[in-house]
Amino acid sequence: MSDAAQLTAVEAVERIRNGALKAEAYAARLIERQRGLKHLNAITWMDEDRLLEAARGVDRTRRRGDHLGPLAGLPMVVKDNIDTLGFPTSAGTARLKGLMPRVEAPVAAALWLAGAVLFGKANMHELAGGGTSTNPAFGFVRNPYDPMRTPGGSSGGTAAALAARIVAAGLGSDTAGSVRIPSAFSGTAALRPSIAGERKLYSDDGVVPLASDLDTIGPMARTVADVALLHSAITGQTVPPVVLKGTRIGIPRSHYWENLDDDVRVVAEAALARLRDAGAILVDIEVADFVASAQSVFQTLLVNGFRGDLSIYFGRHAPQYDAADVIDRIESRDTKGLFAMARDTQFPQGAVAAARTTLRAKIQAQYADILRAHGLAAVAFPTEPLTAPLIPPGGDRFEDLVDVAGKPTNKVLVLICNTGITCALGVPGISLPAGLTAAGLPVGLELDGWAGGDAALLGLGMAAEAAIGRIPPPPLAAAPTAP
Repeated sequence: MSDAAQLTAVEAVERIRNGALKAEAYAARLIERQRGLKHLNAITWMDEDRLLEAARGVDRTRRRGDHLGPLAGLPMVVKDNIDTLGFPTSAGTARLKGLMPRVEAPVAAALWLAGAVLFGKANMHELAGGGTSTNPAFGFVRNPYDPMRTPGGSSGGTAAALAARIVAAGLGSDTAGSVRIPSAFSGTAALRPSIAGERKLYSDDGVVPLASDLDTIGPMARTVADVALLHSAITGQTVPPVVLKGTRIGIPRSHYWENLDDDVRVVAEAALARLRDAGAILVDIEVADFVASAQSVFQTLLVNGFRGDLSIYFGRHAPQYDAADVIDRIESRDTKGLFAMARDTQFPQGAVAAARTTLRAKIQAQYADILRAHGLAAVAFPTEPLTAPLIPPGGDRFEDLVDVAGKPTNKVLVLICNTGITCALGVPGISLPAGLTAAGLPVGLELDGWAGGDAALLGLGMAAEAAIGRIPPPPLAAAPTAP
């Protein structure tokens, strides 16, 4: 492979570790790539000199024969709501451009300890409050497969940088689908880790929150194998190999497979056929018993987070900022609308506490009962019921509609209709590329597993990826002139 920018993370690390590729040369090639693709608006902050010096340090370590970590020399982007030293944690909003963290977020620190180097901070939907990354404060992020379309959000900058081969790996955060939505639209892979139990698998310390009951950092890359590499570096978990033959996967036809665009259905069904051909046993399952309750839990926890979690965060970590002032200065009309809706929502007494405890425990038990009753390793469904929407010239509005299966549907709600349930359950979910439509747009297939079974799900995702096959890179062209 002549162009180092095309390497996967696993390939790049292997070559840096054995001396076939200098970390400095690799970083320099990716910097060159970013310079040529600035019109995608994937990156908010970077320091080229700092990056190259860090890469040179990796090369010096290798030449001395000293130990190199499992991510040795791998440049990574980190979503702009995650603390990294030396850069603002602006969360995609202009008011926080001066918010300089004093310590690294623990998940980011684990990456640097494993030998990764920081390429830059990734653009995102403002304050993570949307699913498109059409950000007026830092520029609209563009989809490398069609720059007139959104890459998805809120971790859209990370997904765009991955798809465009600016970097091979990165971090996002996921509250309602924010690593999986952009992965589906941009043809990349991502894990939303488990958050069930007393502690989240991935610490959310050092992350500007949206809804703390649902928030988690998630690793993102172009392949599930690369996501697994990051996961192991962050958690210490070993990802086991999984054989598809005989593995039982549930297909929840009600809700998840309803109201799909035809082109999404064609690609997703073809992906299922490849899994079946590889020996997977696909089992139709009924999920109506818990879907409505899960949606209610999700909506309650999401709206409650919009109402108060920013204020709590600033009080603890950045008292110089006032949440009401930050919200008042939001430039994205859809995000501002969501915060206004949350502000005006009144919950019945005890509703939030019940959503956090008894109601959430009930839907988690129902989900686990379904997996257990059918002997399932996971459930599978299209991550998104549509392909990447076009970017509106004036940006997103809270009331915007998109056409899905021939019906006008609220864009904010349709983007999270499948992904939000995973968040309420607290189970791990992987989105991986299922293929391209006839128009050349990516479609994502999501696999949701057992609570706490992240490593096993990643093993299944790698097996599914091998059966389905990888999609071609985007045919990147010159910068568009509009919108």
